[in-house]
Amino acid sequence: MPARRRLRIRPDTAPPKWEATVIRPRIARLIPAIGRVFHVKHIHNAVHNGGVEGLSCGQNRVANARIRLSRLVGVAVLSALLLSGCGGIAAAAGWAAPARMPDGSILVQVKPGEVRALDPASGSERWHFPDSVKAEKASKRTSRPVKGTFYAAPIFDRDRIYLVSYEGHLVRIDRGQGSEISSPWTVELGENVVATPVLNGGRLYVATEAGDIVVVNADDGAIATRYRVEAGRIWGAPLLSGENLIISNFDQKTVYAMRLADGKAAWSRGDVGASVAEVVPAGPNVLVGSLDGSLHALDAAGGGLRWEFKADGWVTGAPLVAGDTIYAGTMGGSVYALTLDGQQRWQFTLDGTKPEFRATPVLVDGTLVVVARRGVVLGLDPATGKQNWRSEIPDVRLDASPLAAGSSVFLATTKHALIRVDAASGATQTISAAAQ
Repeated sequence: MPARRRLRIRPDTAPPKWEATVIRPRIARLIPAIGRVFHVKHIHNAVHNGGVEGLSCGQNRVANARIRLSRLVGVAVLSALLLSGCGGIAAAAGWAAPARMPDGSILVQVKPGEVRALDPASGSERWHFPDSVKAEKASKRTSRPVKGTFYAAPIFDRDRIYLVSYEGHLVRIDRGQGSEISSPWTVELGENVVATPVLNGGRLYVATEAGDIVVVNADDGAIATRYRVEAGRIWGAPLLSGENLIISNFDQKTVYAMRLADGKAAWSRGDVGASVAEVVPAGPNVLVGSLDGSLHALDAAGGGLRWEFKADGWVTGAPLVAGDTIYAGTMGGSVYALTLDGQQRWQFTLDGTKPEFRATPVLVDGTLVVVARRGVVLGLDPATGKQNWRSEIPDVRLDASPLAAGSSVFLATTKHALIRVDAASGATQTISAAAQ
């Protein structure tokens, strides 16, 4: 008999052929509703590509379907599918957002394990990791790509850049003069990583899918210690708040503050639903988007619930806080403007089939730019929600949050192309083609 293949849940990408031909038919026989209404964190795939006309990923009526499914198939099957975070079984592809470096370059992933620093005006390459790392002549060692792909955003610290892959490889890149760079160390964490690390006091705090916080010395890459408040996947970037890290745990459906001093919980709250978004500060509060279809505001000091706003779908992207307004998109296809105490100012809803917003909005020169996953980019009036312009980019998927730089917005596709959008007009330009 052929050896059994190990099934591994990944956060992204379409399923392999055997999943579509073997897994899907079996699931379909057990749970007919899955193919029609089950949607998940990042993508649509063969498990649920059937769809229902007008039903968007993350709409609140999916919650009722989840309850019905649990009655049909029990906790084991429900956990395997609903808590997988993706519904697909495939190799990770990565959708890290583009990032602006201190020198103004745009750092973007060009293929798994490789990044390029590009001139934002011309798109020309300034350096490439790993190609720009000089080989050590004595040992004949050549630099190689990081093992895996990037979901986490890069961390910048003066002339240092820290990158961590999904497979748990953490690398430091040091920028020199011109295109010269070096890579003094790489450390294997031994766990999968989706969340962007936090740098504080010369140490990197890396949250993993096992629920660990791995503390790494930034100077030499040595692992100082590991903390775990509770097991479970951490996908959203933690927030440094005073002497605590505030963390959302997807599997446990909790938000908690971990003390940096000893790794113990300063407070914990378990009624905010499963979250895949980074924790965002808003004055004395922190904001947590949830798959329960709500945006929750918690007291950063003690974890008390300040307010809760019910939206029309899953809140998978981090909200934007700008002045006295909070802007948040949903997988139900709406963008909301809220006051800092959670009162709605306006709602914009995108037309079309599955008009999902999973990226964080950006505010550029008086225009709120929001990005739908299927290539629709909108410029909204931040005061009223009125649509000023609309651009459609064909044949792309946009899971990563946009980057605002000057008067432009930069978008990274799931195939690692980089697209510039003019915030005033919506005009688009591809400045770096997708990896082949």
